[in-house]
Amino acid sequence: MRTGTHRTALAAGLAAGLITLSSATASAAPPPTTERITLSATGEQLEKGAGGAALSADGRYAAFVSDDSGVVPGDTNGVTDVFVRDLRRGTVERVNVATDGTQADGGGSYRAQISSDGRYVAFISSAKNLDAWSDPDPHASDLYVHDRRTGRTERVSVAPDGGSARVFDGFDMSADGRYVAFTASSQRMEGAANDQILGYVLDRRTGTVKKVSDHIPSDWYVFSIQLSADGSHLTYVQRHPRGGRHELWLVDLRSGEQKLVNATPEGDPTNGSPLGASLSADGSLLAYSSFDESTVPEAPRYTWELYLFDSRTGRTRWVTHEGRGELGGGVLSPDGRRLAYHTTTPLGDEPVIENIHVRDLRTGRTQLVTRSLTGEPLAEGYSSPSAFSRDGRLLAFYSTAPDLVPGDTNDTGDGFLRLLR
Repeated sequence: MRTGTHRTALAAGLAAGLITLSSATASAAPPPTTERITLSATGEQLEKGAGGAALSADGRYAAFVSDDSGVVPGDTNGVTDVFVRDLRRGTVERVNVATDGTQADGGGSYRAQISSDGRYVAFISSAKNLDAWSDPDPHASDLYVHDRRTGRTERVSVAPDGGSARVFDGFDMSADGRYVAFTASSQRMEGAANDQILGYVLDRRTGTVKKVSDHIPSDWYVFSIQLSADGSHLTYVQRHPRGGRHELWLVDLRSGEQKLVNATPEGDPTNGSPLGASLSADGSLLAYSSFDESTVPEAPRYTWELYLFDSRTGRTRWVTHEGRGELGGGVLSPDGRRLAYHTTTPLGDEPVIENIHVRDLRTGRTQLVTRSLTGEPLAEGYSSPSAFSRDGRLLAFYSTAPDLVPGDTNDTGDGFLRLLR
């Protein structure tokens, strides 16, 4: 484990670099640095670890999820909670709490998104005491938004009768916190006779909710949804509950136009299984992974590959690393210039090693993110990118590797931040 003194010094040095990065000259820019950011309020490592973090636009605030009871004092609910770390000050706060500060009542919370200014944090929870309601559904999860400035926690996935919308895993939030997209029960949201998991977008300013999954067959469901940072575009993935092909749709929320992304040049659906969509801030670029995709003829069959779709040209590009594919975990920087992804390195009969790289899509230059303490690529563990800062110079990622930072002895996954070249 990193000692408190060493961790504080490293965190302070990195945070100083983050705050001054936009005004620093190229010659004065700090060297690439990796920092573990999912730590307790006292700077200690978490024995149960944490997931990859979401970042505010300037990289100052990191939102993450952990079931470790030692992140903040007074955590006695025994479930997974959502936290925000201020990387400038080193402080940590728990945000999946009721407006009066009461901790979640035995229902776990998971997934976290944070607004660009760090004010709003969205998360899913099955807790029943985070917002006032007369008849909570004991078996349902809902989507909440916590305002860190006012302390108010709002349940935003509300059915017309005021009850639970029965939110599933998929949700996202625009950079300003105005729009939230989520997957929920059509029976609860619309009174539909045929209950499906569909995609919806809520405008928190006007209170209006719109269904966006308009092309779904009656026996399919939506299991993934993603918003562009500016709230103008959305993607969702729909599939049959018993497997088979998936469909990835890109929606222009201003015009209402929907386009099937994983389609042949003739417009026919492929047999691929797209998932893990990531949008640029304006929604013009879309990165996704897919198995057995046929949108790009040269891509190999029956492997997971990474693709980049440009909605301005309608072209799909197969992304390779050093001439080979089998990449995954694609995350685009907000400006669409950088693409983070992980590669796999089989080592005989041992589990594959996942290293993270960042490609500059303008210059083609690629840099290794997951450097061990000796400067080499990781030789063990799993790693995957989670979020870029607005300028693309900071990348948050998750890793189970023990040798990214000094003193990592918790033998589990943590969230890290890499200052890129």
